[in-house]
Amino acid sequence: MNQNGNTIAVQCRDVQKSFGQGNAVNHALASVNLDVFAGELLMLVGPSGCGKTTLLSVIAGILNHDGGDIHLFGQNLLALGNNAKARFRGHNVGFAFQQFNLLPQLTAVENAAVPLLVLGWPRRKALDRAGDFLDKMGLGTRLKSYPRELSGGQQQRIAFARALVHEPKLVVCDEPTSALDGKTGEQVIGLLKALAVRPDRAVIVVTHDSRIFHFSDRIAHMEDGRIVYTVITGNIKTDGEKQ
Repeated sequence: MNQNGNTIAVQCRDVQKSFGQGNAVNHALASVNLDVFAGELLMLVGPSGCGKTTLLSVIAGILNHDGGDIHLFGQNLLALGNNAKARFRGHNVGFAFQQFNLLPQLTAVENAAVPLLVLGWPRRKALDRAGDFLDKMGLGTRLKSYPRELSGGQQQRIAFARALVHEPKLVVCDEPTSALDGKTGEQVIGLLKALAVRPDRAVIVVTHDSRIFHFSDRIAHMEDGRIVYTVITGNIKTDGEKQ
């Protein structure tokens, strides 16, 4: 908990991840320490290849880390088996990917409803809820449109709706504005912050896009598989986090 009473949503301690073997080993994460607080939007920045997407993937439980500890809202990910981790991730983590990853054969509302359908919601109830989220994002008239019929900004809004529709505690976004022009990128990130950032949820955004930095509460700078420093940019106050 920080001095403003915000709980720690994500806690990384000495997190390590390597790929390959022997002389070809790549230490993608080398002793990462990071706290992400509930109620904040943290942006993770750094040069290409520094480990940002790998860190996002191990925090979200998509990849297993090799060493150290990661706790999501108090749950130690290494303590979970594969099936339990998948269930935990399905209930508690929402994803928005760089290339949107919308299913071309599904309509906008069907794409947004996918996490609910995976969790076993009745189809009609899932579509109604997804429709409500898309309406909040200004897409109430495009529920039956297919991805190919929509602009990049509209597709990104669907990806955000899909990430939020099941009310996850953690939302992670990998380069969400990379395919968007400056104005559209600012619009969709502003919308994400308005809808996603709340006292019981944390949002982590990996980005190279300096045009959207002002939407963050903190920016964590990463180099060579480590968090080298963090900068407070918004209203979240920490206890002097040092790396």
